[in-house]
Amino acid sequence: LYRLSLPFYRLCRSCFPMMAIQLKRDACSICLLFSVVLFLTFAYLHLNDSLNGQQTPFTMTLPDKSPMWYQQHCFNTESPLLLENLYTYISQTRKSSIEACRQLANKFDSIFRLDEIYGSLKLSPIYLKKVKKWLNNDEQLITQIRKQKILKVYNRYTHEEMIYNSIRGKRPQSTSELSPENYTFKLMKDTMKNCDFCGKNYLNSTAEDSFGRLERTLSYTAANTFKYDRWHTLIVSRNHDTLRLTKDELEDMFELCKEWFKKAHNLEREYSYPEMIWDAMPKSGASQIHTHLQVSLGKDSYYGTIERTRQASKQYAKDHPHKNYFNDYLQTPLKDLELMIIGEQLSKHFYRAIHLVFRSFIDDMNEYSFSFGMYLPPMDETSIRDMSVLCRIVFRNPVTNLRSDMNGLDLYTSSVVGKDRYVLFRKLKSSIEKRLYNQ
Repeated sequence: LYRLSLPFYRLCRSCFPMMAIQLKRDACSICLLFSVVLFLTFAYLHLNDSLNGQQTPFTMTLPDKSPMWYQQHCFNTESPLLLENLYTYISQTRKSSIEACRQLANKFDSIFRLDEIYGSLKLSPIYLKKVKKWLNNDEQLITQIRKQKILKVYNRYTHEEMIYNSIRGKRPQSTSELSPENYTFKLMKDTMKNCDFCGKNYLNSTAEDSFGRLERTLSYTAANTFKYDRWHTLIVSRNHDTLRLTKDELEDMFELCKEWFKKAHNLEREYSYPEMIWDAMPKSGASQIHTHLQVSLGKDSYYGTIERTRQASKQYAKDHPHKNYFNDYLQTPLKDLELMIIGEQLSKHFYRAIHLVFRSFIDDMNEYSFSFGMYLPPMDETSIRDMSVLCRIVFRNPVTNLRSDMNGLDLYTSSVVGKDRYVLFRKLKSSIEKRLYNQ
């Protein structure tokens, strides 16, 4: 502490000679005064952050209670949860005599607005016959279609909205003659024949970044020929088949992402907002079947959708001091099969979580196409770490459907889903636990 105080002493000697002489006589005075200065400085910075509504650095916190505890004590049911009953669950939780339940409802209400409405319709006898055929003559579904329950979950901060109607999941669909498994196997086999990314083909079939190409044992970089930003490249796995990636191959790609982000950021420090996207199979809009991520560094801010989430978290911190948006909210899904992985850093545990999710959807649920988006905290070390590592994955089902799984409703109004999130959760939980047990 005495050594740290020397610059302060020299400043006093220049500006206040008499004060410096006294300080020199007593080293303890120097230490004490310097400690006071340090304390006041830190106190000022902390107070300044509070007055400016700055949120505290992001850290993950786990709930005190288990999901089953909340289900039993707050939702008052031991039956499997159903999304169509969400309004009832939240209403009961708000009125609960248990403080932990009321706190849960308060967190929900601070982020979301929940509405339950009904839409009625009349069916002519002729049209009813067709509808009954679609619904396999299920009388319960036929009753539901006449008076349909619709849930609306609106995020007050990001302004995203999920609209849920279970009956929409029963709409008729036109499918390919090939099964999803056979379609996927044939597509992988056919596209490997002349793939620009396989083997050594990439050396003459892809571009390089201005600083050259980065390579690892299981992956490499290839600059995107058609850029959407100044720093924009591809992270390419040496495994052609996205649906058969091992955990090591997945980890190798993400580690190369981090290496590329660091390299580009060191060249131009103002580019410091790391983001990545990943599309698998034509259903998701992928232009190449071979496994590849697109990564980019943004300048000044994240891209629109991601920056909206960041600004939402800052506003939430102002409205609810000492709270963190990412620890309080339950994200509304973009589509039926979307989920989120959130953590403090991109690490082996995060890679394992992604791999478990992939294997659960692909191997157990037979879903073969997905869109993936992830962003990391800003690379500018001087800024407060107010962002999590957030990964959103939506499986585009079914892969052989002729009709698109996204439409004008999803793009320009609100996301409309027809599959129960609680059912998806139970399937995913069972699949992951089975894999963890077998390991």
